[in-house]
Amino acid sequence: MELKWVKTFITAAETENFRIAAEQLFISQPSITVHIQQLEDFLGVQLFKRNHTQIQLTKEGKQFYKSATTIINMVDESKREIRLFATQSKILLTVALSPLLVETNLPNLIYQFSTDFPQYEIEIIVEDSKYIDDVLLSDKSHLAICIDKSNHATIHSEKIGSSTLQLIYPLNHSDDETVTYNQFQELTKKYPLFTGHLEEAIQIGTLLDSQFPTLRKMKITQSHIIKRFVKDGLGMAFLPKFIIYNGLKEKEFKSLHFDLFLLPTVDLYMRYDKENEKIHPLLQLIRNNFINI
Repeated sequence: MELKWVKTFITAAETENFRIAAEQLFISQPSITVHIQQLEDFLGVQLFKRNHTQIQLTKEGKQFYKSATTIINMVDESKREIRLFATQSKILLTVALSPLLVETNLPNLIYQFSTDFPQYEIEIIVEDSKYIDDVLLSDKSHLAICIDKSNHATIHSEKIGSSTLQLIYPLNHSDDETVTYNQFQELTKKYPLFTGHLEEAIQIGTLLDSQFPTLRKMKITQSHIIKRFVKDGLGMAFLPKFIIYNGLKEKEFKSLHFDLFLLPTVDLYMRYDKENEKIHPLLQLIRNNFINI
């Protein structure tokens, strides 16, 4: 079995069209057909149902797609690791961060690690928390840092800190430093509440519905986008203290001392395979130096 057959198969499966697959791979459409036929002959199964220009995976094709993507990922990872070993003898370490954590001191810690441990080649990827486990299970990352524990028994979750949610609102809103029920009620009339980015923020929005029937809510799934929208005067939001700390210092927006009920906290975790010894130095550095605000 040749790798070019497998790559052709994956592209055809994802595009569901031989012509488009040929364009993406910069080869002729007849070559696509030949590669698929050779792969089917090698495996002894039919991978696609063909209907003129439309193609669809058979059940055998769907099963092989999982194996094919694993094969290509393993080959790419092996190629990258052996090239690093051959040229620099470095250890490749990929770290996945949720977008929330980009503005914490974690990027600085990872940079410090790369300076203190020059034998490591560090790669950082930014991934939504809900996909973090998939990234780890597919070996695309060796360590992930995000909100909440893993849902998989094979992935170890280590808590490194907690951050209380705070309500922030635009800087151009004039008020005094004391927050009262009436002042918050006035904010609900002027600004929508951004929600949908954290489970804890969604719960707060539900609690507020009964007390503030005029409250408008707008669902946005990315916290860093919400922070930018608040800075631009478009609404208010409950966000973890660790991602608004610098913005408050630089007076990009204001924070309310919200006391209508107790606000929840967001827990931060490192997720990893405990058997992977090469990540231990970085784990220790983060344990010792992560700033929990």
